[in-house]
Amino acid sequence: MASKESFQTFKHSDKETDTFLKDVKEMNVDSSYYLTLLAGANNSAKDAFFKKVKQTFGDELEVVDLRTVISDIEEDSYEKIDEMISFLADKKYVWLNHGDELDGVYTGFSSSVRRYATPQEKYLLRKITSTEKVYFISLEDRHAVTNFMRRHAQALITFEYPSTFLGKLKQITLNGSSFSSSRQAVS
Repeated sequence: MASKESFQTFKHSDKETDTFLKDVKEMNVDSSYYLTLLAGANNSAKDAFFKKVKQTFGDELEVVDLRTVISDIEEDSYEKIDEMISFLADKKYVWLNHGDELDGVYTGFSSSVRRYATPQEKYLLRKITSTEKVYFISLEDRHAVTNFMRRHAQALITFEYPSTFLGKLKQITLNGSSFSSSRQAVS
């Protein structure tokens, strides 16, 4: 596993991303794992990056939709995460789509701007650390990258809109109220 000192952060537009993918392909993950977080709302840039990943890893890449794995019921999520890890036993590269499903939701008025890891997120990341695979977790909301997630990752690639006036308007947030999550609050 990479140490904290080797944590890498890129913008999707950086030229180093191509070199980064080649380095990841050549990486030996025996008795370790490698986690890359892909965070941001620029889906066209993320789709282009996915095409590069698919081209680099080909049939060795497995894509999993976390909407089918994560639910509000912790035990159900744990069972599905275990099934997913078993299913991925012979794959080395895994793309986890819709990582925002790991996020919690606000159940009332809050001015908090900090996210904490949910039990489902903690369980998934513990399972990931016990495998010998390369993971990419795609997150729509850049605020969804919790400190817990960052501590387990070796790289972060951001997918922000260009610095135009319209791009800046899409990034406006008010006291954390822009946190997007499709999970419903349980009463």
